[in-house]
Amino acid sequence: MSDSPDILIGGAGIAGLTLALCLADAGMNVRVIERGTKPGSAEPASGLEGWDVRVSALTAASESLFRRLGVWESIDPDRLGPYQGMSVWDAEGTGHIAFSAAQIGASTLGQIVENRCIIAALIAGAERRPRLEIIWDDGIDEVHPTDTAIGVMLKSGESLSAGLLVGADGGRSTVRELASLPVRAWSYEQHAVVGTVQLATPHRDICYQAFLSTGPLALLPLADKHLCSIVWSLDDAVWESYMSAPDREFAAQMNRSLGPHAPEVIAVGPRAAFPLHQCHAIDYVADRVALVGDAAHAIHPLAGQGINLGLKDVAVLAKELEGAWCGGLDVGNAAPLKRYQRGRKTENLVMMAAMEGFKRGFGSSHPALRVLRNLGLNWVNDVGWLRDWFARQAVS
Repeated sequence: MSDSPDILIGGAGIAGLTLALCLADAGMNVRVIERGTKPGSAEPASGLEGWDVRVSALTAASESLFRRLGVWESIDPDRLGPYQGMSVWDAEGTGHIAFSAAQIGASTLGQIVENRCIIAALIAGAERRPRLEIIWDDGIDEVHPTDTAIGVMLKSGESLSAGLLVGADGGRSTVRELASLPVRAWSYEQHAVVGTVQLATPHRDICYQAFLSTGPLALLPLADKHLCSIVWSLDDAVWESYMSAPDREFAAQMNRSLGPHAPEVIAVGPRAAFPLHQCHAIDYVADRVALVGDAAHAIHPLAGQGINLGLKDVAVLAKELEGAWCGGLDVGNAAPLKRYQRGRKTENLVMMAAMEGFKRGFGSSHPALRVLRNLGLNWVNDVGWLRDWFARQAVS
């Protein structure tokens, strides 16, 4: 791309690349700056060793966005894990709720997809668009907003200027820090252990999630009917011992924690862990700066909604910027940025509050609270319209 960029995006993750495709398709010149190296083209493989330990549970809305951008077709269908149902229970009580896509007339509730497959498809889409360029192995070191543009100094020493800078660079966003956008943040004092496990029986395209006192444990069905990706939230006091346990012992611990509501785990693949925290920017926008995805809000992974919230940010911001662009307005104009913030902040705060409530409610050992949460789960499961409402939230 030889023309000067209209928009700069910090971060070549799922949110940043998706936004770049949206804006390029609207006619804007976009440059994405990524500190990391361009991912290699790893050949997909079967078996426990062949699956990415990081996956995303994409809703129908997220899939639809990728289809509009011509990205979905680039993902190998043999790596897509459509899930038809969800089963959630209190592992230390009797509460249980289950719902399915069929109950609300949907074909699926969503798709479990490896992050590396999504990123590869987005990069391929970016490389087909002449208005879009990704700068790898570089980073943003300085930002200098003015009345007419925002100047950016890269680590390499290169200077760039554009109408708007978007921070899509994750929970420890450099763009957010350089723009002096304050956050409310705290640690959950937990780590999420992720990996791939093999089941004794087929997963039946169901997501299983047990709420434990130490945190939720989820089995996410992969395209292989006997494999699931796991996300196990464990307190800082115990996660290292779980990570270092022999595979057989780790599988036994999982089976004890899951109980009779989920298929038996019989083998475990490579594991990884990352710290859990919640972070929310007080403002998503500043002078010629906007934040999307985890740069604006990072939540507990217990419902797998983080990436879907980020993609909703992308869709709303892209719509506002396209409207400004087509109307001849400056893309860094405060009005569309403020509309974006109003459009997304409320929903994100509601979701974050709900996740925090689940986390604290199921993490409590208080007898009265334990009784109430189990009664609540069973009540929702028994009230058809309410159970269906939860199912519809899962696909939106």
